[in-house]
Amino acid sequence: MRGGIQVDVARRIGEDVAGKWADEVDRDARFPTEAADEMRSAGLLGALLPPAWGGPGAGLEEMAGAVAAISEHCASSGLVLAMHSIQVACLVRHGSLAAMEKLAPRLAAGDLLLANANSEVGLGGERRSSLCALEEAPGGFRIDKQAATVSYGEHADGILATARRGPDSAPHDQVLAVCVPPGTTFEPSGDWDTLGLRGTCSRPGRLVATVPPELVIEDYATVFVRTALPVSTVLLGSVWLGLAESAARRSHSAVRQRARKERSAAAAGAAPPVAALRLAELAVELHQLREVIRGGAVDYETHKDTAEVETLQFSARMDNVKLSSSSLATSIVPRAMSICGLDGYRNHSEFSVARLARDAMAAPLMVNNDRSLQASAQALLVRKQL
Repeated sequence: MRGGIQVDVARRIGEDVAGKWADEVDRDARFPTEAADEMRSAGLLGALLPPAWGGPGAGLEEMAGAVAAISEHCASSGLVLAMHSIQVACLVRHGSLAAMEKLAPRLAAGDLLLANANSEVGLGGERRSSLCALEEAPGGFRIDKQAATVSYGEHADGILATARRGPDSAPHDQVLAVCVPPGTTFEPSGDWDTLGLRGTCSRPGRLVATVPPELVIEDYATVFVRTALPVSTVLLGSVWLGLAESAARRSHSAVRQRARKERSAAAAGAAPPVAALRLAELAVELHQLREVIRGGAVDYETHKDTAEVETLQFSARMDNVKLSSSSLATSIVPRAMSICGLDGYRNHSEFSVARLARDAMAAPLMVNNDRSLQASAQALLVRKQL
């Protein structure tokens, strides 16, 4: 994965802050406030802003490296950065000039942590349909949405929400509304007591906002295909890569420690321990995962301003990145636990992989792998080439 200033900053935050609080964040299912505050002050929230808008203009590959670096230490913190960055990418590439003039300074200053409310109660996770609709109101439009989940919604400074263009619009005729204070309220309902990624605090809730016209991004179908789908695929995959890197590092340390204790036997010409062979197999999968994420990021950066990004072939490649990254992560982390043995299974040991394993279980569910496979299968019926 490509390095850069943002990756170095993220690595420091991961090592010094996110990792320090990761177990408590997981245990208490609380928002990773400390890591989020560091991301604000370090400028990561505005990393994707081009220099014209006060940012460093980081590319997707660099942002993916930053997400992975934090996720190595706390996947919930890494996911916060990933999901915020997806919203920033949509704004940068599709927001109006008036919208950017209003929002870019706050993003560059670290004052605007963005969440999304794309899912909706009653739609079963479908992102390209909406039940709620924009309605004309004084000052612009009003949105009233029962969101199925809003990751860190209570802690966000703004929420990007999909909705039908109007009360008479079809479910797939969507816009993207940028909901920010003072005309925005989010009332969470239910709880967030999950197996893993507990710090994302992804509670459902009701979003009500008055949105000025300049903060409504038209034609969400284009936003989704050209930006939201590929960027989310790469950045969420980077969270799984960070988890895999952390698990692999722990298993590597466990094997090396074990080998040092058995050094006298090795000196006598003994074969490498079985755990070392399993580690070698894990290293192959980790290499594949790194290349999948890097390749997805490069593919997007190469084609993001071309018609290629709207083709079935490109969408299928992004589906493949999603499926490969989630499948590899859920293979690597359990392998690492097996290599570490009981020390990997314990919650509190030097080589514990327990929290990582629980977090990694979300990889095939965000978005569900079956949904990606169905999209790929449907495309294959009309495509002439794999």
